[in-house]
Amino acid sequence: MTTTTPAPSDAAHRTAHRTAHRTAHRIARRLSDWVDPKNTIVGVSLVIGCGLHGWKGLGWAVVAIVFAAVLPMTYIVRVAGEAGWAGRHLTERRQRITVLPVISTSVAVGLALLAATGAPRPLLAMTAAMWATITAIWPVTVLAAYKISVHAAVAAGSVAMLAQAYDLRWCAGFALVAAVGWARVTVREHTLSQVVTGTALGTLVAGAVFGAVLGRV
Repeated sequence: MTTTTPAPSDAAHRTAHRTAHRTAHRIARRLSDWVDPKNTIVGVSLVIGCGLHGWKGLGWAVVAIVFAAVLPMTYIVRVAGEAGWAGRHLTERRQRITVLPVISTSVAVGLALLAATGAPRPLLAMTAAMWATITAIWPVTVLAAYKISVHAAVAAGSVAMLAQAYDLRWCAGFALVAAVGWARVTVREHTLSQVVTGTALGTLVAGAVFGAVLGRV
């Protein structure tokens, strides 16, 4: 006589599904926070500044970080507190309309300062690419009324720059870009279309501007 193992109940299936969903959401939220635009900018600035120019490049990298990451984030946190925004990721289109021009201006000032102090061309190219990417996102947000993923744009643009600054092996970084895109969709702050559009914009704009300033396009 054989014994048949009973199938799991519907309740067990639902419990397992909820647990998996919560776990995925928790991982996605952490990834969104860890690989946010600010942290990505800090990372790529250090890799290009110090990686190509050693300790000498650290000072210029810090300038880029201050104007492209620190000052913009300080402004976002301050405005978010005054306006009562839920977070710092600019998840609503109306938030981006007012904040993105401020960030673009800050990066432009940093670029001018780098140029005035004789920063190496790769750092100038990097900062110019950051400015171009942020500036390109604004009309997409305003004119097309489309909440493109800044996380994806900055991450993809960084990979495109690193692949030119070093070699094509850095294209493996697009795996991380895909993971960030998954995270943004999973936490429901972007659609798949917005993530794909951000990835394409960041890759094309940052890659083209970086290559042009570096003299490789």
